[in-house]
Amino acid sequence: MINEGAAALEESGVDSPRLSSRLLMAHVLGCSQERLLAGPHTCLSPDQAFAFRAFLARRLAGEPVAYILGYKEFYGLDFKVDGRVLIPRPETELLVDLARDFSRGGSELFADLGTGSGALAVSIARELPMSFGLACDICPGAIAVARQNALLHGVGQRVMFFISDMGMGIKPGCLDFIFSNPPYLSESELLRVSREVSRYEPRQALVSGCSGLEHIQRLETVSRVLLKSGGMIFLEMGSNQSRAVQDIFSDWTRVSIHKDLAGHERILKGTRP
Repeated sequence: MINEGAAALEESGVDSPRLSSRLLMAHVLGCSQERLLAGPHTCLSPDQAFAFRAFLARRLAGEPVAYILGYKEFYGLDFKVDGRVLIPRPETELLVDLARDFSRGGSELFADLGTGSGALAVSIARELPMSFGLACDICPGAIAVARQNALLHGVGQRVMFFISDMGMGIKPGCLDFIFSNPPYLSESELLRVSREVSRYEPRQALVSGCSGLEHIQRLETVSRVLLKSGGMIFLEMGSNQSRAVQDIFSDWTRVSIHKDLAGHERILKGTRP
């Protein structure tokens, strides 16, 4: 059934057809992929076979595996996800690495602007156990998902989630760090991404106007106000936006660009001027 599912998915043109088929089967059987590979001759019950085919039909339509399963792994943890939030990507984990590298280990206050599923804020809070976080999103549904994830991973008392457009309501000059994975696709770029992204993931978490830079420009303005003197911003950007984003932050100090595992210039770090 895994082989048949993979063949059908490949024919329909979805991403990673064999991996998708294996993940769906592992979910049906309630086991890990390792156990699945070790027992390929397991006999399915009629209910399990029906469930697999139902999941497969959703995947054939282009629905992302993470939404079908209801969770996505990020920084070694499983996070609840649904159509109200962007699916966490591996490249965003670099923001958590940088939080660890630049934290002084005290009771620092950070903000995650545009938190979505809360994966970034929750992971940072777990890695920096003395820190406190403010995490906001303009979408009420996203905040509901993020709060569930904070409770699931034991940081519900150290991260406050609230509905806000780009940090409105946060006291000026109080933050040590700002982290953000903002929308950074242009309108034209959205037309070129896979159907599982354009059709299923929330548009407002993906697109930032005609240039793809409108949210990053707003982040630069907001961060000047919210950060303490010497506070730092870490933000994710598109792989082709490094030059433009550096221009936006041209008068910030100690600006640096960090590459993801694929070698793309992915994260900008800057210190408030």
